Amino acid sequence: MNKSIYRNLILPVALLATTLSAQVYELTEQGFHNPEFRARFAESYIAESDINPNITAEEKGLLDEIVPLVDSDPRGAIARLRSSISAESSAAFDFILGNLLYQEGDMAIAAEAYSKAIDKFPKYFRAHYNLGRAYVAAGDYAKALTSLQRALSIQAGDGTMYGLIGYCYINLDQPSTALDAYRNAIMLAPGSRDWRQGKLQCLVQMGEAEAAIALLYEFIEAEPEKADWWKLQANQFLALGDKKMAAANLSIVRDLGEADGPTLSLLGDLMLNEGLVKVAMDNYLAAIDMGGARPSRMIEVVNSLVYLDDLESAKMLAAKVENSFSGALTDKQGMDLLNIKARLAMNEDDMDGAAEFLGQIVERDPLNGGALLTLADLEKNRGDLAKAEYYAESASKIDAFAHKAYLSLAQLNVSKRDYRSAAKYLREAQSLDPKDYVADYLLRIEQAALRM
Repeated sequence: MNKSIYRNLILPVALLATTLSAQVYELTEQGFHNPEFRARFAESYIAESDINPNITAEEKGLLDEIVPLVDSDPRGAIARLRSSISAESSAAFDFILGNLLYQEGDMAIAAEAYSKAIDKFPKYFRAHYNLGRAYVAAGDYAKALTSLQRALSIQAGDGTMYGLIGYCYINLDQPSTALDAYRNAIMLAPGSRDWRQGKLQCLVQMGEAEAAIALLYEFIEAEPEKADWWKLQANQFLALGDKKMAAANLSIVRDLGEADGPTLSLLGDLMLNEGLVKVAMDNYLAAIDMGGARPSRMIEVVNSLVYLDDLESAKMLAAKVENSFSGALTDKQGMDLLNIKARLAMNEDDMDGAAEFLGQIVERDPLNGGALLTLADLEKNRGDLAKAEYYAESASKIDAFAHKAYLSLAQLNVSKRDYRSAAKYLREAQSLDPKDYVADYLLRIEQAALRM
């Protein structure tokens, strides 16, 4: 076998799961824990006469009473507003109530207050804006988008508004439109991490791997110790088929001490793909120790090592899988391991060991035609034709293996010079799956039988 060609078949189609690529990122700047957000939110109290409601001279007294309570006693301000707001009172008070409820985390009730303010004053820009914010915080992105777009139709938006619009679109699974909004947001608020991260997620979801890689270099330059950026960029390199760069990134993640089991397992795949078996083994063994390796994948890797003729590494990894996952292997995985152990034994000319492993397979699964036929060949090579015939007969009763079993039985009988029995088995094989080479062989065997 051409090993260089085989190496290209080793790497599975698998990407690392990261927070950014697996789900929509969480906003980190749009909350009251952020001083900049608090400052921006406070600006919404400032009135602009053409797009915000006025208050009467009589209502000025209530406003003067409420303002000092906004910071010192927001719950008291909420109670005072609720007792004073009426259908005739200024929409400004419903808006202030909405802001106070927003600050307290009561998004559903805040939305009701903002909606009442808008009912009283339909062009209330800040009420539409903050209603959109409240819906975003509550996870109702369709309603949030409607409110934010309505605000934008009243007055030009800032970076935060465009960013929130982008966030709504990406949560509504419209990354292309979200990307347009994020580009506007970044232009108006270039320092925002949220909007740059939103742009990155759009690029990832749209499959724009080259653009995502370029943007990730900026994230990595700003935070070189943050493993998530290196891992996500590795994903994008894999999407482009650049396995060497993906391996380089994941090696950095490992060196940072931030590699989990799945990361190490994938790094092992990448190293094995490059023929670096020792380095791959180190990563596989570490992944198993961390509990992040899948038994099914590790068994596939053992098979790859067998095909690459690295039997020592195959034996080591097989033993590690058996010891580490002994209680967690499925029946199929257990059988796969036994098959591998049998193949390893046969490659080392340990026929007794191979027969023992194959016997365990047949004992656990009497209908395992592959193991039965391998046992038949093994016993034939050992000279025990009676056992070989027994296993081949057993395999012939399994539909999927009957054709091969009849051919095996024919060869066994030829070795015994029982040409009539051999011809009978060849005819059985032809009745199941006619082959020209079998027909030629049958003709020669029938002629030999006539000469007996």
